[in-house]
Amino acid sequence: MNGMWQSYLQQQGAVFSDDYHIETFGAPEIEHHLVKHGPVMSRLLHYGLIRIAGVGACRFLQSQLTQDVRLVTNTQAKLSACCDPQGQVLGLGILFLYHDAYYWMVARDTVRPLLTHLKKFIFRSKVELEDFSDLLPSFGYTGAHATQDLLILHNTSLTGSYAQTQLTAPDLDSVLIISVPSANPCYLFIAPLDQLARAWDSMETNGSGVGTADWALGQLVYGLPHLAAPLQGKLMAHQLNLDRLDAINFKKGCYPGQEVIARTQYRGKPTKRMVRLYTPEEMLPAMGSEMTLGYGDGASTNIVIINAGKDLIQGSILLAIVS
Repeated sequence: MNGMWQSYLQQQGAVFSDDYHIETFGAPEIEHHLVKHGPVMSRLLHYGLIRIAGVGACRFLQSQLTQDVRLVTNTQAKLSACCDPQGQVLGLGILFLYHDAYYWMVARDTVRPLLTHLKKFIFRSKVELEDFSDLLPSFGYTGAHATQDLLILHNTSLTGSYAQTQLTAPDLDSVLIISVPSANPCYLFIAPLDQLARAWDSMETNGSGVGTADWALGQLVYGLPHLAAPLQGKLMAHQLNLDRLDAINFKKGCYPGQEVIARTQYRGKPTKRMVRLYTPEEMLPAMGSEMTLGYGDGASTNIVIINAGKDLIQGSILLAIVS
């Protein structure tokens, strides 16, 4: 992890549980309850970044990802996945353009396996693939009034999921902002360290720092899965609702797994789907673990845990694959 960025966050009160997860900014109970309305902010250490550059970058990505890469512009990012030939998802994240190169924000522990996988298909393409996780840090800002905060503090507004813009102030002109779906209006800030620190300071005028788990709760409630290493290559695109999350473009050309995904879309239906569950018990099962869900008159079914988080008042919220 970028040591300078970690030191900066520690000066802001961040307490780390490991290199990539913030436990708290000093008041865990207060932070957890602030999440409901916000505004709250957190460094997205559990995400990594793959940079794809070169004159052949667009064509290369078009042949590998589920999204139509031609729709990714300087004003529009897209959620996209990478699958194996059987249609099982290897990576999921936001694809965006920044300074004439593509960047794909995915779960940090999937970056190296994805780089290894994608490099197999470069052949003679004029494409460069790099791990940029520590070179271009990011943080998120969310809350019921996050849109107004962005307008007041930076004279900037974004409309629609994954819309993006770059700030124009001289000391913030490399700061990229992307609107992402969440329980409340939510924005990602991405920039080199010096400018990102200034952007953090500006947003902290209204926002309060929270740990990684509290930050992730908004997207958990929305139903957006965080596909980390334990789930790589184990679930189909439709099982993760990627067709409903607009992460698949069914009009684009071929890519690995395209035939299986298209067949499920047009000639069949998935037998399992990801759903959001609530339990009054506080439980945080591990990603990828299997559990038994009881319902009705003694009936039960097996489920696979995708993500889990502590609810605001009591109990837990789960994303799980259910028949």
